[in-house]
Amino acid sequence: MSYSESLSVLEGQVWVKRAAIFLLILDQTLDNLSSAPATYTKCSEAIELCWSWLTDRSLSPEQLAYYLDSDEMQNGPLGEHNFITESLEQDSLILILLVIGFFAHQAYKVSGRQERMSASVNEAGEQAVEYIVEYIYKVGAGGVLDVYLPKKC
Repeated sequence: MSYSESLSVLEGQVWVKRAAIFLLILDQTLDNLSSAPATYTKCSEAIELCWSWLTDRSLSPEQLAYYLDSDEMQNGPLGEHNFITESLEQDSLILILLVIGFFAHQAYKVSGRQERMSASVNEAGEQAVEYIVEYIYKVGAGGVLDVYLPKKC
């Protein structure tokens, strides 16, 4: 499937299905960060929290947003500046952060606390799907995405 076809099919899916597909892709994308152990560890932790939130909604939105909003993370292991611009590692990190934001946005929405979203989390709602798909293709996971998408008849 092409980028635009994948995007079109994904946009027709319910939020939970899109979210699960994104997390399955992140499980593979995480391997691209194996050369940066601190980044790998924090991303892995965040992905696990997203799975937990998807499963039982027991986490607060702030727990997910922490990875995007905290100076400790953005100036530390989750800083894009840690990688060469447009490298596989940087693009993988950006994809992971986009998906974490997608989850944090939904967590705020479900909890009825949208007004507490930071600007970065606010931007990670439905409008982020296009960027997520773009980065899925950038990191070479377009074929993996195709496996999870329903085929058009």
